[in-house]
Amino acid sequence: MLAVLLVVVGIADGSLVRAPLLAEVPPSAAGHHPLELIALWAGIFVPRTVVGLVVGVLAVLAVLVPVERVLGTAWTVLAYMMTSFVGVTVGVALQSLGMLDHAFWTTPADGAPAAGPLTPVLGALLTASAVSGPLWRRRIRLIGLSGAVVVLLYSGQPGDLYRLLAAVAGLGLGLLLARRRPTLTWPRSSHHEARSLMASLVAVSALGPLVALAVPRGYGLLRPLGLLFRDTLPPLGRLRAACRLPHPPPGCVHDIALARLNGPGAVLMTLLPLVVLLLASFAMWRGRRIAALVAVGVNALLAVLAGIYYGFLPAVLDPDELITRSGAAGPNLQTILAVGVPAGVAIAVLATLRHIDVRPSRRAAVGFAVVVAGGLAATAVLYIGVGLLLRQQFVPHVGLLDLLRDLPERYVPVGFLRLRRLDFVPQTDAAEQLFDWTGPIAWLVLLGALAVAALSRRAAPATGDLDRVRSILRRGSAGSLGHMALWRGNRYWFAADAAHAVAFREVNGVAITVGEPVGPEDGRMAAAAEFALFCDDAGLTPVFYAVRPAFADALGDEARSWPSLLIGEDTVIDPRSFAMKGKRWQDVRSSINRAERAGVTAVGTDWEHCSLVRRSQITAISEEWVADRRLPELEFTLGGIEELKDPEVRLLLAVGPDDRVEGVTSWLPTYRDGVVVGWTLDFMRRRTGGMNGVMEFLIASMALQLRDEGAEFLSLSVAPLAASGEGELPRALGALARILEPAYGFRSLAAFKEKFQPELRPVVLAFPDPLALPSIGIAIARAYLPDMSLPDMARLAGALR
Repeated sequence: MLAVLLVVVGIADGSLVRAPLLAEVPPSAAGHHPLELIALWAGIFVPRTVVGLVVGVLAVLAVLVPVERVLGTAWTVLAYMMTSFVGVTVGVALQSLGMLDHAFWTTPADGAPAAGPLTPVLGALLTASAVSGPLWRRRIRLIGLSGAVVVLLYSGQPGDLYRLLAAVAGLGLGLLLARRRPTLTWPRSSHHEARSLMASLVAVSALGPLVALAVPRGYGLLRPLGLLFRDTLPPLGRLRAACRLPHPPPGCVHDIALARLNGPGAVLMTLLPLVVLLLASFAMWRGRRIAALVAVGVNALLAVLAGIYYGFLPAVLDPDELITRSGAAGPNLQTILAVGVPAGVAIAVLATLRHIDVRPSRRAAVGFAVVVAGGLAATAVLYIGVGLLLRQQFVPHVGLLDLLRDLPERYVPVGFLRLRRLDFVPQTDAAEQLFDWTGPIAWLVLLGALAVAALSRRAAPATGDLDRVRSILRRGSAGSLGHMALWRGNRYWFAADAAHAVAFREVNGVAITVGEPVGPEDGRMAAAAEFALFCDDAGLTPVFYAVRPAFADALGDEARSWPSLLIGEDTVIDPRSFAMKGKRWQDVRSSINRAERAGVTAVGTDWEHCSLVRRSQITAISEEWVADRRLPELEFTLGGIEELKDPEVRLLLAVGPDDRVEGVTSWLPTYRDGVVVGWTLDFMRRRTGGMNGVMEFLIASMALQLRDEGAEFLSLSVAPLAASGEGELPRALGALARILEPAYGFRSLAAFKEKFQPELRPVVLAFPDPLALPSIGIAIARAYLPDMSLPDMARLAGALR
């Protein structure tokens, strides 16, 4: 209805063919005619141009449809009206105060200012963020507010101010609607979500200068930085005509010299750094650390160049000439922000570098460095060598030192050179082409190398072959953790018989295995002994984690056996005899009946065959789970979204009406002689506020499916730091379990699994030397929490309290 209203009002008002009627109001001496305020408020329904109408209708349909689903129609209408009213009113008040002080930014920069439909759309979106889940609340606020701020800083139109104020008003209205007190805490993110948000920040910062390039006039605080990427020089003929006047403008000769360099290469040079940043943001989203380092380097370079342009050059050049040069009259708030924003983005990327964890192989990293450095060196040698050959085609003639001093400027956008006096200029086409294309070629080489890194697949493990381990896994593995050997972060060791392998993680000199050696039962103990010798030769302490007691008892030799500690129990169900009979199964049966009444069904699939809509819902459910806990996400033997993408991993979804995913579980296969004999529960998430008992429903549904398939076992995975009455944790681990229970709920998880009446199989930690236990404990903690920071420790301590 609102989209139709925009079209109808636009036609009735005549804004599609001429200026809106309400905009044809002369401003008063105080700054705004009363009718102009009405025109501003009415602008949310009156698009000013055909383009504004199209953008407004698309924004309404794309944004307000999901907002209306979240808020309801009445609240959506209220948010649409209220946020725009507050944004325009407060914005006009700020402009009026600025006019009294004769502030330049209060001048209408692009005709009659109007709020436009985008203002209330953004306000309503920010309102809806307050009642959205933690994942979408964070995404909407970060991208929405950062986008509005960047547009205001780089453009500075009055309408940009109104949009930002409407967004802030939407935040306030949302807090009132949700009855939630404002907090300064930042919800915790998974690695995937953290790098997605940082990639968005880098992309927004790269798009900012393009806003300054696209808007003819404006007064944004960062507009000077954006204009450094813009070629603002008039054509050479017009400059020559102006310089023939009786009183030519200052710096006329300098501008003519710059205009001679106004070729296609110079224009391309202004855009290439921004294109590199956009490509780097895409590669960061894919987790490529090389791209993050490139983004840091480019932003740091822009900060340094802006500092030179607005700080160093104004200090050394003639002040009289400086006043007429792009407003660069010394440091002020605008110039400080021009340096601070790219520097801040570089620091933010460095601070979150641990989340961008896809490191290239040594060969790929060396190749990237060689290509980039080679492109830079080749263009430098080409410029100096050819420049010397063409030295007489420059005015004045150049020498080696002249070319060396000028070389760094060839790699800088021409806008950053406006205050730099040119020592020489080319006079022939050949010399101009050399000036024009030296820098762009080097940037294009960097762009190409970055594109290869962005589109490349993840590097294979540093030692061993993932495909080889997968082949060995199909022959057999012990316990339920075998498939975790394929997860990222593992290193691989292969036995001499080529039939067995060990997946392990090296942490602080401790080699922690992922279960027992994979491969057939015959020869497994020999492979374990061989791996222990390998660790001893490499200076590592071998630790077999989550293995069977019988396996641990067989380790060592006749002179000395390996000690072991009980660390948990594997909860195993035999699907062939699975039946939900008796009073103890009442909770599980109730969950199945509840799902039937709600129209929820169990849908089996895998990530590849999962629709894009369902993938998005699974990711959102997982991110909300991580954000709500506000604690570090455990890794090592606990999988996340990345582990769901293995084609051999089975997904079982609880899908309700309208294809709404209520919960998701993932199941890892266990092979024997090439045949799957069992499945292990790994990933387990439910929608916040969704159906109660959805996990019981999914696990029972999986057990029934495996009963029909004839599987030998279904494992609910190891319940860590928990033991039944028949077993007892060591005193230290028991104390640790009690301490961590408020934060991670190990005992609660074990109690949940007991609903399915599983067989409890103890798993132990086997190690060669009791004196190494302190370092082993620290290494295991680091394996589960590899990126734990001081803020994470503080949050964990708060959760334990």
